[in-house]
Amino acid sequence: MRLSSKGWNNVLIFGVLLIIFIFNFSHKLRLSSDIQQRTVIRNDLTIVEIKTPDFNITRTGRTWKSEPDLGLSTQQLASLVENWQSLLLETRSAIKTDRHPYPISVYTSKQEQPSSVLLFQHGDDYLLQIDSSTSLFLSAQQLPLLLGR
Repeated sequence: MRLSSKGWNNVLIFGVLLIIFIFNFSHKLRLSSDIQQRTVIRNDLTIVEIKTPDFNITRTGRTWKSEPDLGLSTQQLASLVENWQSLLLETRSAIKTDRHPYPISVYTSKQEQPSSVLLFQHGDDYLLQIDSSTSLFLSAQQLPLLLGR
C-alpha cells in the first residue's frame, strides 16, 4: 500500500487524535470511579436530639445528656453528636433485606420531622440507610464514633 505525503500526514493526524482521545477517556473513567463520601447529617443543621431504641442523647442548653446514662462525659457526648455531621462515610446504593434494622431518629432545629436512619449489620460491618436510594458504609471500628459503644 503506497500513500502520498498527504496520505501519511492524514494517518499521523488521526493517530495522534486517537491517542489523545484514549488518554482523555481513560482519565474520565478514573475520575468517575472515585468513591463518593458524605456525612449522615448535613453540616448546616443543628442537632438537638438523637433517639435510638436503647438510649436518647438530648441537648440541654450548651451541653449534652444521655438517658439512660451511657457513662460518657459531656465532652464525649458532644464529640459523638459532632461525628454525625463530620464523619465522612462511603455512599452505597440502598439495600433490601429482611433483617430487622436498628432505627435511629435525629432531630434538628430546622426540621419539624426527624431524619430517620436505619442501621443494618452487613457482615462484620454496618450500613446506615439514610433514604430509599442511599446508604452509607460504616466499619465496625467507626460504629462507636456514632453510637458510643
